[in-house]
Amino acid sequence: VLHKCDNSICVNPDHLFLGTRGDNALDRQRKGRSAVGEQVPNHKLSESQVGEIRSSVEMNRDLAHRFDVSEATISLIKNGKIWRHV
Repeated sequence: VLHKCDNSICVNPDHLFLGTRGDNALDRQRKGRSAVGEQVPNHKLSESQVGEIRSSVEMNRDLAHRFDVSEATISLIKNGKIWRHV
């Protein structure tokens, strides 16, 4: 159940509508309530580091070691799956 009023404890049926998890994520994003990049409290990389990773010709393994993240994270960044806003 999603909330038109954005009050998660609201139970007024006029303020509620059905949707999937994906619908909820899109609703949250459209309303500007999704943290991205450096806004995420436990982020490990800065936007400048992400830019450096994207432009690097180094092996993913070496980048992962240098930035202390997994090779999968490096791959996701390079393929535009995460940190899309940068």
